[in-house]
Amino acid sequence: MKKLSVFIYSMAGGGAERVVSNLLPELCKAYEVHLILMNDRIFYEIPNSVQVHFIEKSAPFENGLKKLIKLPFLGIKYKNLCKRLGIDIHFVWMNRPCYVAGFARIFGDKKPLIINECSTPSVLYKEPNFKSKISKFLLKRLYPKADFIYPNSLGNLCDLRDNFSINPAKMGVLYNALNLDEIAQKACEQIEQKKPFFLSVGRLDAGKNHELLIKAYSKLKNCDKDLLILGDGVLREHLQNLINELGLKNRVKLLGFDNNPYKYMSKCYAFVFVSLFEGFSNALIEALACGKLVISSDHQSGARELLGDDEWGVLVGVNDEEGTIKAMQKAIDEPEFVKIYEKKAKIRAAFFDKKKISKDLILKIEEIDKGYRGE
Repeated sequence: MKKLSVFIYSMAGGGAERVVSNLLPELCKAYEVHLILMNDRIFYEIPNSVQVHFIEKSAPFENGLKKLIKLPFLGIKYKNLCKRLGIDIHFVWMNRPCYVAGFARIFGDKKPLIINECSTPSVLYKEPNFKSKISKFLLKRLYPKADFIYPNSLGNLCDLRDNFSINPAKMGVLYNALNLDEIAQKACEQIEQKKPFFLSVGRLDAGKNHELLIKAYSKLKNCDKDLLILGDGVLREHLQNLINELGLKNRVKLLGFDNNPYKYMSKCYAFVFVSLFEGFSNALIEALACGKLVISSDHQSGARELLGDDEWGVLVGVNDEEGTIKAMQKAIDEPEFVKIYEKKAKIRAAFFDKKKISKDLILKIEEIDKGYRGE
């Protein structure tokens, strides 16, 4: 059985980490899997057969210059670890590990290198600051070292092609993999909330745009539903102050992080997600898997790709408060409109079942490996 390195920064509670946790059990059926991390936070269950290794145990908010200087040294460390383990294929996730693996290739690692890109780099690095400039430089220099790149949406693929000159022949979309059985099971758990509610899930930071959502909610007419927001982050105090200022403290609730969002998704009236940008949002697919109407901003890059032209959910403009109000008001005023989307939500979610995604992924990894070896 060939040895596969799955290299990611950590297994903390993020979207990429959740996808990796869903893929690991399936990858273990085809490979001896070694999970290689740069940080010791592990929030997701890891199969017993997976061996876990650390090339460092870095702090999440480490100094940026220090992180940059360390990259080539970590590349050497990663290369040496994989050589000692006898790794046959690399499968690397998230920007920093991808840079480290790129340096490992420069320093002589000869095994097939497959990387995943789960963000839209031109949006992520749009600010004209030092961090963005360095990140774009590293991406342009190191991503082409990979044998294959897996963006998690067609929009992200086009971004890499058009803005970073990545050869499209070396790319293919790997959609986020969901554990639909687990979602269905966890969705049954009870919650304390009895009153009907809109739901949003995501970190409390500027990118998720919760401030707009709260303001839009405050302007709804004849609204008999609460607004619940799952997630934590740097803007929690700011958002709570806004809620208090608008007189909504009994109707808008910041519930913090919950490792089982599905118990809320399955019971909400509608799921509302007004992020400024995303790669390909797990939260949107998970809400569909729970059979719910999804109202989402038409952010780069995955929302329209997932929902179509309002086929599987309702799209509103990015940072469009009036559009958000209109969509939420329509959901309140027209319950039949909500039911139409509920009936077809799970049909769309089934496309992202981890068994289907994993099967296609393993076939592609084998194809890349054989091509690399000239077979």
